[in-house]
Amino acid sequence: MKRVKINVLNNELSLLTDAEEEYVREISKFLEERVMETSPDTGSLVVPRPFLLATVKIVDDYFRLKREFEEFKNRAEERSRRLVEILDSSLVEKETFEHWRGGRRESQKKEV
Repeated sequence: MKRVKINVLNNELSLLTDAEEEYVREISKFLEERVMETSPDTGSLVVPRPFLLATVKIVDDYFRLKREFEEFKNRAEERSRRLVEILDSSLVEKETFEHWRGGRRESQKKEV
């Protein structure tokens, strides 16, 4: 674990984390941007440390869920693509068989 210092709304926070420093900075930037969207004139807010830590944790949870959802979506899209390929090849095989079977019936009728 390592210590990463971040600054959110002029509140310095030191976190003990296994996460990459860049990722932690991304979380703090996201959090600060969201606060600025709702209240652009924040100036220098004094935010209680427990509240700030909980907020950082919530954003971390959000980022993780978002990443997991993207991975799930990508896997589902890949599986769907493979299923379509299987169905398409199955239809081609069926059409080929039907064509062959139909041609064979025609030749049998001629023989009779």
